[in-house]
Amino acid sequence: MKQYRDHTDKELVALLTQGHRGAFAAIYKANVSSLLNYVRRSIPLKEDCEEIVQEIFESLWKRREGLHHITSLRAYLFTMVKYKIVDYIRHNLVKRRYEENYVLFGPVYDHLSETINEPSDFQLLIDKSIAELPERCQLAFRLRLQDNLPYKDIAQCMGISTRTVEKHISAALRHLRSVYQNSYKAG
Repeated sequence: MKQYRDHTDKELVALLTQGHRGAFAAIYKANVSSLLNYVRRSIPLKEDCEEIVQEIFESLWKRREGLHHITSLRAYLFTMVKYKIVDYIRHNLVKRRYEENYVLFGPVYDHLSETINEPSDFQLLIDKSIAELPERCQLAFRLRLQDNLPYKDIAQCMGISTRTVEKHISAALRHLRSVYQNSYKAG
């Protein structure tokens, strides 16, 4: 490790691209603390911060052969971390929306198990309700519900943005909520 301490970023990157584990260890040791501190400003959970920084270094090692273009290693690492933080926050927003939808539909499922004699009746109602949705909204909802695809994969499959997928799913859930309220609240 001592032999790498006096190297410049450019030299360390050159050694890293050649697969020198010592150069990688030196890069890790020199940057891990400051990267963790940076992530902690945006993310409260220590374990998540550590995971993000670990992923950065894993990515750095895996992509080492194509890193010749790096002139400022520290800036490159902080940029990687910045994007990981954004991904983390986006993921948590989607997760939170999913949890909110689950909380909204939990009581619906409980109530339906008490009020519906035949599960096929309920399935027919769901199928009919989904069929009332616009075609693209139906497709997004079916890919999420039946194929259990994440929003990112649905977006890629449909050639639309993840945000548009979220809007389709939200619209479908609103519609199903409305149908449920009109059909079963009175009963």
